[in-house]
Amino acid sequence: MSTKSHLVCMLAAASVLTTGVYAIPQPLRPTPIGSTLIPRIENNYVGCSEDQKAKLGIAFADATALAGIAFGYNPDQGISKTSTAFQHYFREEDFDNSRSLYGMITSNNDPTNAPFSFSVRCGTNDDEECKAPKGGKAQTVAVTDSQPDSGEGEGRREMKICPLFFTADQTTRSLNSKEYNDKRGGWCVTGQKFGDFETGGHTLLHEMTHLDAIGKAAGLPERDDPSGFKTHGTDDVDGFGEDYTPAARDLKTAWTDSPDDLAPGALQPWQNAENIAAAAT
Repeated sequence: MSTKSHLVCMLAAASVLTTGVYAIPQPLRPTPIGSTLIPRIENNYVGCSEDQKAKLGIAFADATALAGIAFGYNPDQGISKTSTAFQHYFREEDFDNSRSLYGMITSNNDPTNAPFSFSVRCGTNDDEECKAPKGGKAQTVAVTDSQPDSGEGEGRREMKICPLFFTADQTTRSLNSKEYNDKRGGWCVTGQKFGDFETGGHTLLHEMTHLDAIGKAAGLPERDDPSGFKTHGTDDVDGFGEDYTPAARDLKTAWTDSPDDLAPGALQPWQNAENIAAAAT
């Protein structure tokens, strides 16, 4: 059974997801854009159609729901150090920082006192970040600026959503696209691959962890980004292949089995966006 079916299928049955009062289990459901766990984001959309806003609203609600399951709405819930979800992607010493990040994403639930904010821009196929390589197909669904906010008016950092996000199978699925059972077509059917469990929420959770504002609010230490700035956000690890999820597992394995072979300042598992997103999926 994949990590997602292990974590979401097991915990959804026990605690299911909440959108406010964490002590009271409620049915898993999509949340309207005006009441998502990213309450300020509705005013920060740029260049998005109403249909795109609606789809992003569901995906952001799913992202915070995944983070909430990983964090644990109650003390006996969430990812434990002995769980498959944790051990596939983290070392024991990654627990506190990864949990702080999940908790901060989950906690942004008060529209009067949100601990972080950012802008979301819907890009076009002509944008450099979104365009297809010559002779090929578009591959990028989203890209996020991990530099610290400038603090000058419109200084909040931006997440750009590429057109592929709204058409790719993985990112057009939501947590409510399937039933939480092991019947054919359900989320919990055995023998599926990780890609069968991906949703738009998984992608946006990955992207949100890149934001300096979220990492800073979570109390994470700064790191030196290869581009020459300091940030509290995550990065995408290089040197372990182009497929994010196997790369995340291989990064954890490298830190566990041969840490002396890693370059000085190498990303730790909790600093890699896909380790955070995949463990919660």
